[in-house]
Parts: sequence; structure tokens; C-alpha cells
Amino acid sequence: MDDADCPIDPYVSCYLNGPLSSKSPNTRFRYSNELLFALQYFYENKIDLPTRVALGEFISQKEYMQFYDKCCLNKDSRDAGSNIKIFRINDKHLRNVIVANQQGMAKVSNETLEGRIRRLRSFLNWLFEQFHGAYGIDGESKERFARLIAKIKLDEDSCGGNEGREVRGIEESVIPDEVFLKLLEITMPSSPNNPFKGARVRNYLIVHLLAFSGIRRGALAKLKISDFNFYGTFDQVSIYRSGNEPTDPRAEKPNQKTKAHLATINKSLMSDVKFYIDHIRADFVRSQYHDFLLISENDSKGSAGLPLSLKSINTVFQKISAVLGFHIHPHMLRHKWNEIFDKQGERVGVNPVLLEDIRKYAMGWSQDSTMNRVYNDKRLALKARELSLAYQNSLDQKK
Repeated sequence: MDDADCPIDPYVSCYLNGPLSSKSPNTRFRYSNELLFALQYFYENKIDLPTRVALGEFISQKEYMQFYDKCCLNKDSRDAGSNIKIFRINDKHLRNVIVANQQGMAKVSNETLEGRIRRLRSFLNWLFEQFHGAYGIDGESKERFARLIAKIKLDEDSCGGNEGREVRGIEESVIPDEVFLKLLEITMPSSPNNPFKGARVRNYLIVHLLAFSGIRRGALAKLKISDFNFYGTFDQVSIYRSGNEPTDPRAEKPNQKTKAHLATINKSLMSDVKFYIDHIRADFVRSQYHDFLLISENDSKGSAGLPLSLKSINTVFQKISAVLGFHIHPHMLRHKWNEIFDKQGERVGVNPVLLEDIRKYAMGWSQDSTMNRVYNDKRLALKARELSLAYQNSLDQKK
């Protein structure tokens, strides 16, 4: 926005509030940052993307490759050679080694690189459709644009998505067991180590619902009282996408990112949810006007009784992190859930193929999703080590 609160570029605003409007807040925020990275780069190089596409000039292969090189580096990284100009280094080989090392240190993850170039491709495609979709364009320009998009897509596919450069220790846990147990203990409302003066029951439910169901922060924030099945087995919670929720007054409306499913929590936690609804939440007048489970209990801004914001959930975890001496955020509990899920599945002897199908359902992924590989790699690495050591031991015995 400019000083008059008007969009600097209406095409960018239309793109963010059009094709991306149905995405979750976190996804929209990430996509916006990716697009901002591209726009800032081309603005600094005096390239106006909407104007280029409107005129049918687009960007050249050279201009794209220069952008790709920039995408590989951290936002704050400068020209690798500029950092060594103050030194008098006569050995050209040594100077090249220093430059190469600086570039390596500044490289971003494959996932970040893929996101940046994918956002450029998506924005260019959208602009092309706005300017030329209904009116057509000459064959030569259309072919040039198709070659450019094909090049970007090829680079995008070669990034490998979540397959980063880092090789993590297979014994490492996203949250060490001792830290996880301490987390569960200090968030109990009756714990003498509880770091919260108020809203203890609500904050306990935030942590324990995430830890025991494996759902995302957005799904938690949009949970309604009616989503809890306080009947039958008394352990089921409905998780689903709801689109634009008219009763939600929050500016940043949370939502479930993946498909609908039932999450399971134990009866004790279910009873605690019921207690919170009947004896704490009911005391706030504004809570009567909506069905969302978690509410603000602080009235400093007149928000008591209103649905709890995503930022407030983050604040809860920031305070917990300070007490634990270990940085923890909501999504880490989803990873921890998967670690525990693997151990329990192996303990009871569930068939590995069935285990992955169960995981996909519990996480809300479609059956053809490959997201389970992110959580499955650690278990496979442990099995690979076990079999490799067994093979080597057998050879040692033969010797």
C-alpha cells in the first residue's frame, strides 16, 4: 500500500485476493512473501512484470536466469565478491575459493528456492491470462511465453521440494522426549511449574489437543463446540475445511489445510474440553455469539470472549519455550505425533503399508499424497542402519 492506503500495484492485489483467497492464512502469507521477493528483485532491476506481460515482451531467458541465481541466496546476502574487496588478495585461486565459500553459506533450502520460482511462474501465468486470455496473442509471442514457463517449471521440478541439503541424525527427535514430557507436565493447570497466571485450562487444552491429535494450529483455532462428539465413544473430533466463516470476526481467519477426517483424543481430555466449555468459557458474555471453542480471556482490548487469534496461540508457545529453554512452535507437535505414531505402530505390529494409509487419514492427506515421506524417512533410515549392521556383523562372524 502507498501513503494514501491504495494498492501500489492493482494486479498484485487482485492476484493475492483472487486465486489465493481460498488458501489458509499461513499459506497466503508464505505465497505473499515469495511474490514480494520476486517483485522487489525485478523492481530493483527496473522491470515491471505486468507491463512486460501486457506488451507481450515478458522477460528474457537471461533475465530469468539472473533472477534464478538471486533466488538461490538468502534475502540479506550481497554480491559474494563485495565482501572481500577490502582485502588485498593476489592469489586468484584463493580469492575464488573465498567467493565460492561465501555463496555456499548464503544458499537457501531447496523448498525456499522452489517456492520463489513457482510463485513467479504462477504470477506470470495469471498475468498472461488477464491480458491475453480473452483477446488472444500472436503465435510467436505465445510460443516465447510457453518456452519461458517451461524453463521455469523445469527448474522448479529439479528443486526436489522438501528434499533439502541437510542430512539429519536419525536418532534426533524434533522434540526430545524429556522436553516433551516436561511440556505436558508444566501445562497442566495444577502444575506448580505452570508459567501462566491466567487462562491455564485453555492453554492446557491448546497444547494437549495439538499433541494428542496431530492437527495443525489453524485447525485447532477453528474448532467449534459442535465439532466435539460428546456422545458414543466420547473420543472423536471433526476436522474439516469450512471456507469463509461468516460468524468468525477474526481478521486472519484460521482454517483446516487438508481434507476432512476424524481426530481421536482420549476420554480424559474430552472431559476437560467439556469442563472448559461449561465452567470457564460460559462466563464470557461474547462467547455466546459464536461457537468457536477457544476464546480470549484477556479484556485489555475488549476482546474477552471473542475467538482466540492465531497470534495468541503463538504467544502461548513463546512463553512455554522460554520456560523450557527449548524453542517450540505448534507444528513441532504434529511432527512429534508422527514420531510417536511410528513407534506405536511398530510396537503393535501394524503392517507398514497399512500404517502409512492410517497416517494419511489421521493427517488429513489424500491417499495419493507423498507428504508421508517427510515423516517416514526417519523410520526407513533406522531400518536401513539396522539391516546394514546385521549384514556387516554376519560378515565379521564368517571372518
